[in-house]
Amino acid sequence: MCPFILLIVTIGNSAIILGLWPIHLFYTYYCLSRTKIFGPVLKLVLCICVLVILFLYPLIGFTSSAVGGAAYGFLAPMFATFRAVGRGKTNAFFHIIYDGTWDTVKRSITIIRDVRDVCYHSYFSIMDDLLIQEPPGANYYEIRLSSNPDSSSSDLSKPCLFPPA
Repeated sequence: MCPFILLIVTIGNSAIILGLWPIHLFYTYYCLSRTKIFGPVLKLVLCICVLVILFLYPLIGFTSSAVGGAAYGFLAPMFATFRAVGRGKTNAFFHIIYDGTWDTVKRSITIIRDVRDVCYHSYFSIMDDLLIQEPPGANYYEIRLSSNPDSSSSDLSKPCLFPPA
């Protein structure tokens, strides 16, 4: 059962991640550049940092889908077997087989549906909130390198993030 569930979860989640990745890449930069709560220097720093995250995102997504699919494909049938025996069902053998196989397949498809909901609906909702937020008190968040009390104006190694005053 483990290889079958591994394939279902890995292929399903990887297709969602790979299919939405170009849109996530474009829309993340669009929202970061258009938001009003970050200043220009902070936007530049965030764009550089987000680039690393967005390029690691598919690799981490594929790997975690494979590991999660293997673990779920191995553990879910075992737990379903224990549940079927422990509940004292009348036809225990049938429920051991049925609950351990078909329910595991149905729940693995639910996992894929949940990943789709997060990658499609929740992501765009969060980015839309970032896009429409107004800065509190008409001041935006900014990184001021010269205002850091621990560094001189020429020391750029310790940027300091100051919230709006």
